Amino acid sequence: MDIHKEIAKLKEQTHVLARLKTKGFLDEAKYIEQTTELTAKINKLQSELKKLTRSDDENETLDQIEMLIDFFEKRDNPITEFEELAFESIVEKIVATDQHELEFHLIGGLKLKENI
Repeated sequence: MDIHKEIAKLKEQTHVLARLKTKGFLDEAKYIEQTTELTAKINKLQSELKKLTRSDDENETLDQIEMLIDFFEKRDNPITEFEELAFESIVEKIVATDQHELEFHLIGGLKLKENI
């Protein structure tokens, strides 16, 4: 949230500079210098924000894969019958790729193809 607030503050400063330039209180060279500096700071913060978001997504994916591993490793017996609850918690969606093939999208980004 702090990064979002800082980006908003810097964008507001950019708008203030534009108003000052428009009203003639700020010359062109100074305006370009200051807006370039502010834009660089905004870009740096947005880059940090993307890294944080990507890191959160990666952590979620790893957690889902660990959940899959735990599910199969902790079973005493192999699955021999359809288990609706397990299926619903593991499979995100099923895509018919063609008439003879289904693609199962599992949690953690895993995809399995099955010929039918």
